[in-house]
Amino acid sequence: MTQPGSPVLQVCRQERQIHSPTLIQNSLDGYARLFFSSRGVRIESTMAFAAHQRVRVNLAGLMIQGVTFHAAVTDALATIVRKTTEDPPAYLVDLLFSFKGLKEIEVPEERIRPA
Repeated sequence: MTQPGSPVLQVCRQERQIHSPTLIQNSLDGYARLFFSSRGVRIESTMAFAAHQRVRVNLAGLMIQGVTFHAAVTDALATIVRKTTEDPPAYLVDLLFSFKGLKEIEVPEERIRPA
């Protein structure tokens, strides 16, 4: 994620011609959307995962196909298979370890991060 004080944000703050929202490329995890207002800059990261990318998923509290994942399952290793929905964004992932017979599950994008 682009940090406050980074060169990208310093340039964007100086540019008065940029309209809200502005999409900038973030080499670490996809894209970041910048929202400008009188109170400052707000950043929202938009993850862009690719097929076969290794990720970590937070499954805590989810119920998928009758299986409830407990609070301790916050860092399960998985591989992206494909994007399944756009709104809300979700991905089909292949878990490295099977949980009660579940190997491929659909996970909301906000619960996924790069490994």
